[in-house]
Amino acid sequence: MKKTITFTMIALGCLLANAQANEKLAGNEILKVQKGGVPDKIYSQQKPHLKIATYNIGKNETSADVKDFTALNSAIKRIDADIIAVPEVDNKTGRSQKIDQLKKIAEANNLHYSFGKALDFDGGEYGLGLLSKYKILHSQVVKLPSGNAEQRVALLAQVDVPGFDSAPIIMVTHLDWQKDPTMRTEQARYLLDISIGDATSDFQDIASSIKILAGDFNSTRDEQPLKEIRYFFNEVTKEGMDTRTWPAVNPAIDIDHIFTFKGQKWNVKNLEIPHNSPEFTWSTASDHLPVIAELELSEQ
Repeated sequence: MKKTITFTMIALGCLLANAQANEKLAGNEILKVQKGGVPDKIYSQQKPHLKIATYNIGKNETSADVKDFTALNSAIKRIDADIIAVPEVDNKTGRSQKIDQLKKIAEANNLHYSFGKALDFDGGEYGLGLLSKYKILHSQVVKLPSGNAEQRVALLAQVDVPGFDSAPIIMVTHLDWQKDPTMRTEQARYLLDISIGDATSDFQDIASSIKILAGDFNSTRDEQPLKEIRYFFNEVTKEGMDTRTWPAVNPAIDIDHIFTFKGQKWNVKNLEIPHNSPEFTWSTASDHLPVIAELELSEQ
């Protein structure tokens, strides 16, 4: 009898978790009034700055030996960002020789890290992560609507970056890959809901918080999912900049992006997407190129 009750409670818990993960706004909800939060502030001097990158590491599968992180660690060192969003990470899966990939990279580069599981896979876990030079104060994994396709998630991490009055929240994601953009568009809309507090998260006053969204969106800037994202976010870009990132050996499409929330104003001091060169062959480290941005905050 006790076993039956236990199994019933577990089943109910799973159903509740799935319901919360796929929470959608019907449009007839009465949302609560938002009070307090991070106040607006204009910086005229000593502006906070941040070097951030997004780098899909492709589970280290471009390496001839999946246990060999030499090229990938060299890439991380060359990026030299304060924070790196890292889609496509294995955690102790069979295909990756039971290695905790994010931990291995973080330890080799003396970085803090947070892993976000998207799904159980091959005896381990598969998902995305965040690497940081600075302490990660809190992190949370939020499931995105995924239908019958592969489960996708967002990893939210608040990072204690020096010079900021309020610790920024970094949102890392990896959207659906199917040619039909319908699911990606729904996922993009859910990311917007999270960012303004219309979907549940652990972060109080998230609507007014400093936020950066980064990852592999599997969408070019002209596709509907990114048009949705731009409703609340500005893409980090430079006029005339070639932003193609995949495939790394000869890039054709721009699917890796960094966005800043419209509640803040940032100056893009530098934007770089490094290509294969005599100094370093990026395509030996991943099938994606990194997007690296140096940002300066002018309004909180």
